Order: sequence, then structure tokens, then C-alpha cells
Amino acid sequence: MSTHHTPSGRPAVAIVGMAVLFPGAPDLAAYWRNLTAGTDAITEVPAGRWDPSFYDPAAARGRSDRVYCRRGGFVDELAEVEATRFGIMPSSVPGTEPEQLIALHVAAEAIADAGGEERLPDRDRIGVILGRGGYLSPGMARGTQSVQTSNQLVRTLAELLPELDAGLLERVRRAYTRQLGPDEPEQAINLVPNLTASRVANRLDLRGPAYTVDAACASSLVAVDQAVGELASGRCDLVLAGGVHHCHDITLWSLFSRLRAMSPSQRIRPFHRDADGLLIGEGTGVVALKRLSDALRDGDRVYAVVRGTGVASDGRSGSLVNPDPSGQVKAVRAAWREAGLDPAAPGSVGLLEAHGTATPSGDAAELATLAEVFGPPDGKDRPVLGSVKSMIGHTMPAAGVAGLVKAALAVHHGVLPPTLHCEEPHPALARTRFRTIAAARGWETGDGRTRRAGVNAFGFGGINAHVVLEAAPGPDRPAVEVREREQVLRLAAGTPEELAALLDAEDAAVRARRPAHDGRTRLGVVAPDARRLALARKAVAKGSPRGRGDIWFSPEPLLGGPAGGRLAFVFPGLEAEFRPRIDDVVERFGLSALLPAGFGGSGADVADVGRHGAGVIAVGRVLDAALRRMGIVPDAVAGHSIGEWTAMATAGLYAGDAVDEFTRSFDPDQVRVAGLSFAALGAPAEQVTAVLADRPDVVLSHDNAPEQSMVCGPPGQVKDLVRHFRQRGVIGQVLPFRSGFHTPMLAPYVEQIRHYAGLFELRRPTVPVWSATTAAEYPRAEDEVRELFVRHLLEPVRFRPLIEAMYAAGFRVFVQAGTGHVGSLVENTLRGLPHLVVAANSPHRDGTAQLLRVATALWTAGGDPSTGVPVDGGSHARRMPPSRLDLGGKLVSLDRETVAAVRSALAVRQGTDSGTDSGTVLPVPDGSPLAAELRALLKDTADTAVAVSRAAAASTVRTVLRVSTDAMPYLRDHCFFAQRPGWPAEADRWPVVPATTVVHHMMEHAERARPGTTAVAVREVRLNRWVAAAPAVDVPVTVEASGTDRAGVTFGAYAHGEVELADRYPGGAPRPWRWAPEEERAPGITAGQLYRDRWMFHGPAFQGVTELTAVGDAHVRGVLTAPSAPGGLLDNVGQLLGYWILTTLAERTLVFPVRVRHIRFFGPHPSPGTRVECLIRIVSVTDATVGADVQLLLDGRVWAEIRGWQDHRFDSRTDTKAQERFPEQHALSAVQPGGWVLLFDGCHDLASRDLVMRRHLGTAEREDHERRPPSGRRQWLLGRIAAKDAVRRWLWQHGEGPVFPAEIRVGNDASGRPRVTGAHGRALPALDVSLAHRAEAAVALVRPRGTDGHPAPVGIDVEEVAQRPPGTLAAALGPAERELLVALCFRTGEPQPLWFTRFWAAKEAVAKAEGTGLRGRPKDFAVTEARADALVVVVGGRRYPVRCRTVTNPQGLPEREYVVAWTTGPAPGDARQQDERQESQQYCVSPGDNPRTPGRNHRSTECPGPATRGESK
Repeated sequence: MSTHHTPSGRPAVAIVGMAVLFPGAPDLAAYWRNLTAGTDAITEVPAGRWDPSFYDPAAARGRSDRVYCRRGGFVDELAEVEATRFGIMPSSVPGTEPEQLIALHVAAEAIADAGGEERLPDRDRIGVILGRGGYLSPGMARGTQSVQTSNQLVRTLAELLPELDAGLLERVRRAYTRQLGPDEPEQAINLVPNLTASRVANRLDLRGPAYTVDAACASSLVAVDQAVGELASGRCDLVLAGGVHHCHDITLWSLFSRLRAMSPSQRIRPFHRDADGLLIGEGTGVVALKRLSDALRDGDRVYAVVRGTGVASDGRSGSLVNPDPSGQVKAVRAAWREAGLDPAAPGSVGLLEAHGTATPSGDAAELATLAEVFGPPDGKDRPVLGSVKSMIGHTMPAAGVAGLVKAALAVHHGVLPPTLHCEEPHPALARTRFRTIAAARGWETGDGRTRRAGVNAFGFGGINAHVVLEAAPGPDRPAVEVREREQVLRLAAGTPEELAALLDAEDAAVRARRPAHDGRTRLGVVAPDARRLALARKAVAKGSPRGRGDIWFSPEPLLGGPAGGRLAFVFPGLEAEFRPRIDDVVERFGLSALLPAGFGGSGADVADVGRHGAGVIAVGRVLDAALRRMGIVPDAVAGHSIGEWTAMATAGLYAGDAVDEFTRSFDPDQVRVAGLSFAALGAPAEQVTAVLADRPDVVLSHDNAPEQSMVCGPPGQVKDLVRHFRQRGVIGQVLPFRSGFHTPMLAPYVEQIRHYAGLFELRRPTVPVWSATTAAEYPRAEDEVRELFVRHLLEPVRFRPLIEAMYAAGFRVFVQAGTGHVGSLVENTLRGLPHLVVAANSPHRDGTAQLLRVATALWTAGGDPSTGVPVDGGSHARRMPPSRLDLGGKLVSLDRETVAAVRSALAVRQGTDSGTDSGTVLPVPDGSPLAAELRALLKDTADTAVAVSRAAAASTVRTVLRVSTDAMPYLRDHCFFAQRPGWPAEADRWPVVPATTVVHHMMEHAERARPGTTAVAVREVRLNRWVAAAPAVDVPVTVEASGTDRAGVTFGAYAHGEVELADRYPGGAPRPWRWAPEEERAPGITAGQLYRDRWMFHGPAFQGVTELTAVGDAHVRGVLTAPSAPGGLLDNVGQLLGYWILTTLAERTLVFPVRVRHIRFFGPHPSPGTRVECLIRIVSVTDATVGADVQLLLDGRVWAEIRGWQDHRFDSRTDTKAQERFPEQHALSAVQPGGWVLLFDGCHDLASRDLVMRRHLGTAEREDHERRPPSGRRQWLLGRIAAKDAVRRWLWQHGEGPVFPAEIRVGNDASGRPRVTGAHGRALPALDVSLAHRAEAAVALVRPRGTDGHPAPVGIDVEEVAQRPPGTLAAALGPAERELLVALCFRTGEPQPLWFTRFWAAKEAVAKAEGTGLRGRPKDFAVTEARADALVVVVGGRRYPVRCRTVTNPQGLPEREYVVAWTTGPAPGDARQQDERQESQQYCVSPGDNPRTPGRNHRSTECPGPATRGESK
């Protein structure tokens, strides 16, 4: 059977184009990037989608209008459509169903992805089939509100308040509908629900069949099945098929809430053993389908081939709700039968993209289906099971196409994407052939097998669909790492504060925001991962411009704006390192004609000035052309050295073909000036010129920057000049150039250049060209231009004055249009002034990737928002700004005028009914509207007068609070770290003010600033830093009035919050929460054990948890006894929450509060000793935080309620918990065979590492730590911890009791060797220690000192296995060692980098044991024998046996392999035991062994690789 047809004779179908809009993914590239990166795009419901009051987990069981979940997948920030592109006026957008516009946009993008409209077949033969459910879409939801809800509102008001007349009721109705958006009759057609496919066909002029399909969650795969049928019948030559779903209406959420289908834990975990429900998502996906034969004929890109489709229903089953595997089995088998394949055959499938809703019944049924269709596990074939719902939620009718696009991309790229949150798989998974993976992997097929995938979509009610995909026919491409264009985050706001507010969200939500188009303050981030977003938040909070590390932030625009800032391209000249990366730029933009013949990327050797210069010019022209095609056009151009020639060419001062002719005909050898040398000096030109006064043969050639100049002259004199400056502390370096450019010495050699300059046809430049000779624009007269062209070669480059003059002329942004470091000269010159420099090419990434950064930087600096990135190779037509679509359905409020009118009418009626006399002060008739208004006015005036007089006492109050253990002795019971009893250094215990005590002080200071008031609530508390009490610190406290009843309190740099003040506590306390008995279990420990066993670090003053009552999957209950310490009661809340975290979560269980959204008090604070019941409800758990709500009960009534308590999770693993609780008995390092210890850096953030540092270092060591450069602190700390652990383990093994880390001090002796001593009375035996660290690993080894008092010969080293620079082997190894290295590589088959690393680590270990270090002479330490786990190093006649082992970083750290080598001293004498000699002869290779010598036994199995390779512990 032909691969172009299925066994049934139906044509195979190719997917030739795809497009999507899903949570976190505005386009296909972002979707694939998120899929492979494992990006979790689930967030809380955006503001405005539905009203927050609907979320009430406690009430959800009893009320249909309340839900217990508020997390899902949303596209609100991405929902933008350029309506005018489709002939739709922007004014029509608000009245149009948003999903129709999104479907139109995505369908158009799918066509573009398939090659564009010019590649479409006859439009009469193009169909559109879209899956769409019967859900209440955003437009229809608003329509329902506008018609039915508005009239219901009026009827209810009329029944309750008959005094409201018909006119006023109609005003209310109109005011209500006005808040919902336009309601014009001509826009009604835009809301017809089944026109989604028709609108696509209408606007894109597609004249084949166009209709929607509703098959519940299987809709989009049923649409694909229908599309395959249309292609098979011959009615269509191309079909757009897919699904659309953008319903997050609260009625849908209510439905799933009542069905208990949504996840109570608010996590969607397909195929996890504890999966408890789905999270609702949304999105649109469209695929372009053609017959495979047509696609291959037309040269289309084929993502994947649809080999078979199957659709079936459950028929009569037990329930419409619970899925029936029998129907699923029918659909899956039908698809594989259509494909002519046996699904149970080995290798039949590599990826099964499941329906995977994470509901217990759904997952169980689907796994049963997979077991039946694909067979049981066979121990070999383990295809991957996935569900994209773990990343974006359940997109209902679009769920099938979400999985189909994922599977097609996986097949196409040869990469298997991960599935999130399946750490503990469902038990039924083990009965299938499938497995889940947590990180993307290459899809290796082997044996010529075809990459093949299946996709499930099983609809609510029993409709099931399955699609079989496989790779396009042709030579199988190996699985490769796919690098899609990086995501760019662009945010704009009016002020830095507003921009900071946009960043104040979960990372996924921030990344999902659509690019902004307006705003003076701008932020651009390329590849916005968690680290870069954290840095971006810091930059924005600081308010200072930033332009490095792929993060650009401008608080004010540099381009345009009031100052009229301008953009310049600056072209580099000759560079010592010329490594351009422009191949992809040339290919994408079609710029190969700009490259000279024979251009080889890196160009000529830098000493070959002429040919090197030709390459520099070519690179500059390519980048200039690419930037302009991106719509980035400079206001002027300039250049450094011969870069000025590039500037002249790109500005059109002379024709580009003249440049080409010049470079082809010019003999570069004519500019070689013998006997000259250049040097760079780190001094200004004025200083250099003064020194040159008595060196006439040396001249200034370049005034580059305030801290850099260049000179040229005879090599000997230039060297002497460099030496002169070095002796005075000035950096100097001789350069490899040998020309006389920019000096009078070139004069005899410029005739050829002058000749060509006279031949150039000069033109008026398109933009001004600035000269680095005159530091001004080029003149207009042709003869002056030609003369300046030659002067440029004979006079110094005045680059610093040039940049200063351009800055004075208004240039603020400089693009380095080439490779090299000329941008740093601009930076140096403009240091301290507002400016931006960005390079258009970098040796560190592909050319197009760097251009993406240029576009991002320029937009951030205030450039045109339409400035894009290279997408289509040159099309940059400007379009209208896109229209933001309103997907919301929140409750609305009436305008104030309407509300005031209704209240006035009611007040009139109440006045009439009561007959109240208005009094003599009101000379108006009783009951008149004016009387009612005046009475209300007088009351408001009196209330306001009281409030104003109270506020006038002090609108801003500033005080200082002394924080110390003397002023606050209770803080001695709130120390993070235990130390030995009687430990004198209080700071080592780190007493810290509890976050809740900070809140207490906020309330206290607010009450003092407003005498007579009581703090009844606290809002938006943010805890930025810990407040340590040792040493003492004075904290400034500022109280600022915010209205008459609130005060903002700033607690220094540590915290901020808002306190609500009132005369009395409010009423209306909520009802206590309750849980069913089956939802709870008994705690595993008692409250006493909580403190005794150090689950909590708190001392007696804060030990208020007196009963652990019950714990559940998402709650905990206990009893607190109010402590006497200020803030202690709320601190006990944190302790109880901490207990739940410790016993429920596996990792990152070390937590501290960072935010509290709202605390409301309903009565005075209980006195110490009062019994308080505490109820804690867990509302969110992420990798970074745990969120909870709290109720505190007195005598069964709610005394206080806390909403939005948020704990930050710090790095803490299961294997480190014991060390955190009992550091005096446990070590962080793991002991290894051989007695050394191994430690990996488990900290992913600075705050976690800071805690680890404080737990292990004493005061003096912390001061040493702070003195070190930040870049070196991590490894230094790892080495210290490893050394302390090695010593403590030795002490424990020799009978010592508890030893805290701070009791061991690690320093260095006079020779630099590590030295350990005891601190504060800890006596140590004579021990010698060796330590080493590399990247994320550290090792240490300790041995007792000998009786002779000499240091023990102990040495250990760790080195990363990596490719070494050329020349390293020759510098590090002697000839015999290199011969040995070659022999070992041949015998073992192991790579040279691994063996070299073993050699080097062994040398380092022995050098440490010698106490000398390598001293820059590694060949003195000769490796004479070696096997994978043991080497012999000889130095000074002493033979050191060295043990060796490879280890790798554990999961979660960068993939690295290390070699650890250690020795405990030289062998006794030169003789070895006979068995050791025999062992060496059997397993080792020595110098002189020739692996190719006949007759020698060189079995590779005799010198095996290390048995422990790949282990991490």
C-alpha cells in the first residue's frame, strides 16, 4: 500500500500549517517553547473575568452560585486581534463575539504558517470545520445579561420598591446594559453562536464547506475527522480544522463545581495517583490539512501525516457522566485500523497524547482503554504518555486540537514534551505500556522505525475521537534540540510604579501578557524565565535604567519624547577577535549578495588588515540591511576606524556596487606598513600625548574613550611605552595589527586608496554620516568628502570626541552594527549620562537571536511599538494597533448618577413616611427632596468634621523603633538557628522579629498616630526582609493618613501595610468553617513534640500551639494559647500552617510569611493564656509559595479572619530536614566511599542560600563571606560547609557528641592550606583537611595529623569534565603522559576530556597533599599509571596512589559531570605488594604501552570505566 493512502484506500492527509492561541502561548512558536520547557500556564482567574465573590469554597457545597476553585488557563492578556487586517472596523469589535475574531485570527495565522495565501489552492475548494461547544461564550453571556438579567433586575426592584416609578426603573435598566457594552441592532449578527466557521470563511474568502461541530470535548478531533473525509471525497483540496473555546462564564464554572469535577487542590495533575479534578482552560487551535500527495507535490512543509481517524460513542452505558472505556476502545481501534497498523505491536507508537483530564474516573477509564488497545507492559517498549492539560487546563472543545498540535510538533521536531505534576503516577499506569516524563527528551526511534503518535479526545456524554499521526515520509531525521525563536516580554506603563504593578503576578501570568503598545515606562525581557523576571522586578523597583542580561528597562523614553532623542548606527573597525555570526541573518533576509567572494564567516586573520577590513565592512552592510528591513532605521551613522567606510556605504554616500568593486580590485597587501606596531593603553589621549612629546616616532592613532587610547610606532618603542605606563599602574597591551592606519606613516601607501576615492560616484546620503576625524557631520562638497576620506586614514580616530558631539546633538541610542567591542567605548564615553548601547551581533548567539534583542532594546528605549523582529525576511508593513478583546463577564455596577437618583427617590419616600420635622434650620417644606438632601448633607458634614479634626492631628507621623534583644527580650525565643548552650555570639543564633510582630507594631503605631481609634483590620501587608535584632537596629516607622479611616504604615525597608482604624470593632463576623469527619485525620505528633523535636525553632515565649486537632489534605485545625510576646498569637498561626506544610509537602518545606492580604478583627485581642481555636484552609500551593486563609475562634465565634496569608517556600529537601532541625547531629554533605564528603548546592535562590550560610558560619566567617566578590561566594560557602561536615563526621565517628557547624572555623594557614580550629571553647584534635569546589559541587577530606606534628599528606580535588582549550594538553602533560592519555582513550573507548580531567584532578590532589599547589608547573606532577578509578602520580621521587571517581549533578541542577580525585599520602617506599603490581599489570596502562603493538593483550574490558559513573551521592 502506498504511503500516500491508508489501507482503506483513503488518501493520507498532511498537516501543512498550524496556529494556536492558548494560555501562555500567543502563537505556535511560544506554544512549542512552553511545551518543551514544561511551562505551567495555569494562573488565578484574571480580574474582570468573573466576580471574585463567586469564589467561596466553604459555601460552594450548598450554593450553586459559588465555586471552590479559582485557577485555570486564561488568555486575557493575549486576546488581541488586528481587526482592520480582515476588513473589520475597530468600532465593531466590542459588539462582536470575541471567539469569532480569535478563530479568524488563528485561522489566518495557520494559512500563513502553511506558506501564505499565495500557496492556497482554488478558494472554492477550501473548507473550514471548527469544533465549538454550546457554552455561553463571552459575547452571548453579555447578551443574556443585557436582555434577560436587566429585565429581571427591573422586575425585582419594582416588586421590592414600588415607590420607584417606571421612568426611574427604565433608567436603571439602561444604566445596567450600558455597562455591558454596545447594544446596537446591526451588531446582533455578530453574536450568532454558530457563525464562527462562517466568519472565517467570509473574511478569508474561502468558498468550500464551512460549519461548526459540537461533540463536547471531542469536537476539534471530530472536526479533523470530518476534514479528512472532505479531502478524501475530493470536495476540498485544503481544509482548516480545529476548535475554539473561550468560555469562562461563571455558570460553566458553577456546573463543574456542582459536579465536583474541578480540582479542590486547584492543581490539574493528569494520571497522578492523587489527581482530584480538572482546571478549566481556554484557547483556539487550527490546523491546515491537505492530501499528502498534494503536499509533497507542492513542496509544502509537512509537520505530520494523519494516518487514521476514529470516532465512536459509548452507546447505552451506566451514566452520561462517567466515561465508558468500551466507546473509547472502539474509537482508538478504528483509527489504528484505518492506519493499517497494530497498536499493540512493539514500536507502534512513541507518544500518546491523552485526553488526561485529571478526574479520577476519567483517568482510570482512559488508562483501562490504553491497556486494552495497546497491550500490557513488555519491559522494553515504553512509549510516552502525555497530557497538555497539565500546562494549559482543559480547553473543552479545543482540547483535541491542543493535543493534536502538540503531537504534530513532537513528531516533526523529534522531541518528546513533558507532562507536569505526575510525580506519583496512577497505579493503573503500571498496567499499560506507557510512562510519563517530567522533562523534554529527544525522540529516538532506532531500527528505522517511524515516529508515530496517537491523540485522544473523549467528550462529555460519551463521544470519543482518536487520531493517528506519523512523521512525514522520507529519510528519518535524528532527534535534535529544537530552538524556536525566543519569547519576548514587552510591558509599558505610565510610571515605574504602574509597571511594577503589571509585574506583580505569577510568572506565567506575566509571560502571558500581550506586548504593550503605549506607555513612557517600558520593560523588555528576552526569554523571560524566573531568574530574569526576578531581576526585572528588581530593576523596575529600583527605577534606574537597565540594559544588560537580556533585560532592558527605561523609566523615561530615550528616543523621541520631549528631548527628541535620536538613534545612530555605529560600525566597528578592526577587532582583535572577529567572530561574526551572520549566516542565519544572510539566509533569512536574502543578503548573500552583500558578502564578498570567499567570505568565510570569521574572515581573514586579524593581522591581515586588508582582508580583515573587507570582512568587517561586509558584516556591517549585512546587519545594516537586516535592521532596516526590520523597520529599524537610524537617524545618523558613524564608524570606528574603517567602520566609517561602512557607514558611508550604508548611508548611500557612495554606491554599494562601488564598494564591491573597491574590495574586489584593492590589493590589501599595499596597506601593510613594515616595522610598525599598535598598542592599546588604559589612559586618556591627553595623558598619552603628554608622554609622547619626547617619543617623536610614536604617534597617537586613536582617542577611543576616556579610559582608552591607541598608539602606533616602531615595535621596540611601542613596547617601551607600554612598559612605561604599566609601571605607573596603567594597563597596556601590544596589538596584533601591523598597518599604519590613522597615522602619517601610512601616507606613502594611500595612493591606490586615493585613486579609488576619486572614482567613487558620490551621492547625497539618506541619513547624515558623522566623521571620527572631525567629530562632525561629513561636508556636502564632493571634493571635501573625498579629501576627508583620505584624511581619515592619516589622522587619529577621534572616537571619543565624535560620541560626545553626537550626544550633544541629541543622539541617545547607539546600535553597534557589527561584532566586537566598539559599543563598550561608547559606554565608557557616556558613563553617567542617559543612553543605551546595544550590539547587533554577538559571538554568543545566532545572528537573528541578537537582532531580536536589538528590537527589544530599541522598543524599550521608546522606539516605535511596531518595530518588530525578523519573521518573514523583509515584510514590515505597518499595521493598525490590535484591538483588545473583552472576554470578561464580571458583575457590573451602575454609574454614580443613577445610584444617586434612586437613593434620592427612596430618601424622599422615607421622609414622607416618617413625617420627620426638618426643624427651623431648614426653611423648606417637610418631605421635600431638598429637605432630605439637606439632612443627609448636615449629617455627612458633622461626620466629616470629626474625621477631619482627627486627621489634622497628624497626617504623617514618623518615629523610630529600637529593635534589639535588650529592648525586646522575647526575641531571644525567636532565633532561627540553634547553637550550643551558653553560646556567646548572639548573632549566630540570629534573633529575628516575627512577621506577625511587625504587624503588631504597625497596628500599634497607627493607633498612636490616631488617638482614640482602634486597629480593626490590616490590609496588603508585604514583608520584604527579615528584621534581625543582633546587632541592634533602629527601624524608622512612618504612618501616613490614607483617608479618614486608614493609615499606611512603612516599617523601614522591611515591611509595608495599611491599617484600618475605627472607633469600635465591626460586627458581622462570618460563620466558622467546618469539615466533614472523612476529610480529616489525626495529626502524627502532639503539640509538645512540635517544639521538643524542633519541628519549630521557637522558644517558650512563642510556644503557643497547645493542641494539634486535625489535619486534612487542604486544611489543619488546632488550639492556640495566646502567648505574652507581641504578635505571638498570629505567629502561632504560622506555626500551625508550617506543621501542615512539613507533613504534607515533600520539598521546600522551610517557609516564612511574605504577604498577608487582609486581616479583620471582630473584637479586642485576647489576653495571654486565652484558649483560641485556629482553623486554616489551604488555598494555593505553588513551587514558590503556600497560600492560606485563617479563622481564629473565641468561644466558638470568629474573633479574627485572615485572607491571603502567603508563605514563601525556601529550598529544603527531604534528605536535609534532619540537618535543618538538628544541625549538631547531622551534616548537609554525604559521606562517600573513601571517607570524603560530597556536597551539592541545593539552593535555587539567594534567600535560601543565605539561610544555609547563616546555619553554618559563625560571625567571623560571615564577615569573611561578605568581603568576597558576590560571584565567588557560592563556591566558597560550599567548600566551607563540606570541610566543616568532614571534620564533624570524623569527630562523631570518634565518639564526640553534638557539634554545631559554627563550632568549627575553617581558615587558612600561612601557606594557604585549609586549617580548622574550634570556636568559643570547642577543642579539636590535630586534624588536617583538604577541600575543593567546582560549579555546584564541593568535596572535603580530613585526616588526623601524624605524631611528628607535620601536616597529614591529604589532598582532594573536584574538576568538571569539559572540552579544554587548544594547547591545554601540551601545557599540562609531559610527552609520556600524553602518550599514556592516548593509550587509555584507545583502550577504554572513553573520551579524552574525561581522561584528561582524571589526570588533572589527580595532579591537583597530590599538589595539595604536598602542601605546595601546582605552582604553575603541572608537569612536575607526573601521572605514571592510570585506570578509571585509580592513578599514580609521581613528584620529587614520591609515588602517590590517587583514587578517582566520577559524579554528576543531581536532578534540578545543570547537567555536569565531575571527577573527584583524592589521596592520603605517598606509598611507603617505592615497592608495592605483589598483588598490587599484578593488578596494575592487568588493569592499568603505563607509558610505553603501544595499543597497536602486535602481540600485546589490550582488551578494553580490562580497564573498565568507573562503576559509580553518573552517581550523585
